[in-house]
Amino acid sequence: MNFFDTNVLIAASIPSHPHYEACSARLHRLRQSGGACAAHTMAEAYSTLTNLTKGYRVPPADAFQIIEEASTIFTLVTLTAKEFMRALQGASEKDLQGGIVDDALLMACARKVEARWVFTNNYKHFRRVAPDLASRIVEP
Repeated sequence: MNFFDTNVLIAASIPSHPHYEACSARLHRLRQSGGACAAHTMAEAYSTLTNLTKGYRVPPADAFQIIEEASTIFTLVTLTAKEFMRALQGASEKDLQGGIVDDALLMACARKVEARWVFTNNYKHFRRVAPDLASRIVEP
């Protein structure tokens, strides 16, 4: 199972994004081979796509359409309360703070599905969060 970070979905949705070509090609292959992402990725993507400060603002109805379509091609992974708390404990033990904690939660989802590959445009953060999966964390 391949696992996808939120930023891959966002880049594949915005033709003017610098990573659009690679990410949209990777998502096209996903339609044939299958893949997973965190259920929370849908909320992150919606929030980012509709945020004026990110520079890629999409109207809310269009953002919902993007994540609705994505939810039909991704297996959405959720964490149990115990898994969620274990992931936060791991973040605390690694002295992680701020937004990188979201990456720790996404990597807990990737670990849960035993991801063969984790696709992200932010591999440095992901490798810091999950050094045990570093060899599987790649750019699209």
